[in-house]
Amino acid sequence: MSNASATGVRHRPRQDRSAQRYELILDTTAALIDEVGYPSITMTLVAKRAEMSGPGLYRYFDDLNGIAKALAMRNLNRFMDAVNALLADPDRDWPDALSGMVDIYADMYRSEPGFRWLRLGDSVSRTLIDGTASNKSVVAKHTADLFTVRYEVDYRPDLIEHIEAIVEIADALLAKAFETNPAGNEFFIKETPRVINGYLAEYLARPYELPKK
Repeated sequence: MSNASATGVRHRPRQDRSAQRYELILDTTAALIDEVGYPSITMTLVAKRAEMSGPGLYRYFDDLNGIAKALAMRNLNRFMDAVNALLADPDRDWPDALSGMVDIYADMYRSEPGFRWLRLGDSVSRTLIDGTASNKSVVAKHTADLFTVRYEVDYRPDLIEHIEAIVEIADALLAKAFETNPAGNEFFIKETPRVINGYLAEYLARPYELPKK
């Protein structure tokens, strides 16, 4: 996932200095989201805060939505990188893995500037990351791919839909947890893995026969 790109990005730099400017734009916008709110941000404000010229900013992004898309993609990359590291533990079973994913997402609420509002981009557009599929569908597809390989789960035609339901449930509960409390409401955070683990356990326990070859 780390090499994925977001539409609205004019130029994704490879050289160190340009890459630093690109990341500075993202970091500046994320900080401004927390400070003044996304609706109050302009490209002029981002350029001024980042100490860049307007043309310098437009060299990398078409508009503010392009920056938001890049931020959403960066959030997704960081989340999936952390999930990959989590699943590398050979002693971690899948209920523990789902609980760990909730912890990762909650930590991003606490530590990633702008994440409480932007998350994976739904506050801007439900199809911000991919352009066609919903943001949560993208997360569900990557999560399903990881789980079927890591835990040797037999693929079912409706597996991704059930994983997407888990993503929707977890996102809603964690959004509630951080609605007014920057540290997170522990009740909703702790309830999230209990609810989604129960949901997935019930689904996997249903009899299912793989199609005969």
